[in-house]
Amino acid sequence: MLQELIVYKENKPVVKRALKDGRIEYLDLTRWDFIDKIFAFLISTKFFEWCQRTFPSPRKYECIPIWFLLSCLLQMKLHLTAAFHRLPGILRAGSILTRVKFNIGHKDGGFNYKNKKPRQSPIHQDTLRKYFKAVEAPKLERWYNTDVISWIRRHRGFDKQGIYILDHTFLVVPENKNYTQAARMPLDEHENIIDIRYLSEEERKKVKYKLCYGLTSLLHLLGSEKEPVYIYAGAHLGSGDQSPLKVGEKLVEGFVNTIGKGVMKILIIDRGFIDGSMISRFKKEYKIDTIVPLRANMELLEDAIGLTKVAFHQWEVYREQKDKDGKVIMREEVCGFSDMSTWDNCDVPVYVALMREWKKGEGEQIWGLASTIPFEKPHKAFDLYKVRASIEERHKQLKECWKIKKFSSPDFNLDATHVMFTLLTYTLIQLYLFRKNLQSLANKTIETLKQEERLGRDAVVVYAKQNFATFDVDEFAYIL
Repeated sequence: MLQELIVYKENKPVVKRALKDGRIEYLDLTRWDFIDKIFAFLISTKFFEWCQRTFPSPRKYECIPIWFLLSCLLQMKLHLTAAFHRLPGILRAGSILTRVKFNIGHKDGGFNYKNKKPRQSPIHQDTLRKYFKAVEAPKLERWYNTDVISWIRRHRGFDKQGIYILDHTFLVVPENKNYTQAARMPLDEHENIIDIRYLSEEERKKVKYKLCYGLTSLLHLLGSEKEPVYIYAGAHLGSGDQSPLKVGEKLVEGFVNTIGKGVMKILIIDRGFIDGSMISRFKKEYKIDTIVPLRANMELLEDAIGLTKVAFHQWEVYREQKDKDGKVIMREEVCGFSDMSTWDNCDVPVYVALMREWKKGEGEQIWGLASTIPFEKPHKAFDLYKVRASIEERHKQLKECWKIKKFSSPDFNLDATHVMFTLLTYTLIQLYLFRKNLQSLANKTIETLKQEERLGRDAVVVYAKQNFATFDVDEFAYIL
């Protein structure tokens, strides 16, 4: 005997009339919370219809709609899990399915008639896991770096300031030989790379090599500098020993080729991306200005420090701290030099801003920034570079709050799915906060958002004649 699948469509006028007449099938008391609001936002932007058209599905025939599979995966990320065995419990969590414009009745469950036993949720956990295991990681990455960012652009996810941060981090995986796409790298306790070239033989023996992936990301700061939101405009997951420089260059090129020139205006990078020829090409071909901290052994930095010894040179106070007696215990001073030309392979004018730091009891040190932007004052270079701290906070959130390095399988396709959809879910939340003028919440963790951002409240879901509708409790009581 064929099992029956009941699909309820959202139709509030019909359900409201049925409720007034007392002709309803059943109802659920539930609660709209932050996650439901995110789904309501995605529905209003037709996100799932767009996914149905663009996602690189590995299946020739679709027994289950692609948009539904993607919505299930997004639910997993919003519930901070990579474990597919948690899916049934998530899908039974009340209001979730109603927010994607139809609900699946639990009479027999399932999207087809192949199930021999009634099931507790619309799809089995293995259905979702096997589907995304078949999605090839390069195709998924290409989808995010082209189709997704194009969708973000259409929904005003990139602003006129055009500030982007290119960075690289490591994602340590469990000690398992089946992680074939991971590599062993010398990492410290904070998972930062250790440069073993400057270590003695004894020190090298103490260094621990950890199995890891490398995540290179392109982060966009959207909105005001005081309350920005954070949009991932590109990402690549690969082996830990991949060159972040080459990957980062391809991410920037791919973004420009997809979105067009003039959107990315300022690129802030770290020392791992220092390359004079790349910076020159970005400036000349794409009109992208770059700002980067200089390495201690670079000739450009040494020349700029040498210029500070000229008699007419003056340092300007950038920041200082005083003790309770008014004595200075910390001082930062800055200076700048235009049209520096001693950077190998860089054939565009470079501005160098130096900072001299002094702390009581620690002495003095000088470090510098290089930029293709001709700043009028050196402090403006350091003001701009400060925003790079944003990506450090994003890495911390992704690892500690979003569990981005908590892999449930050594299969690289599943790991890439976990990482890319975590970035996608994070980005969609940030875009939602921006569109709803909730930028003050953009820096909060997902757990805090779920606790504090109580935009929804208790609601009643009513079903009638294969239709459903949600009612505020007061509205429902008034109708009764």
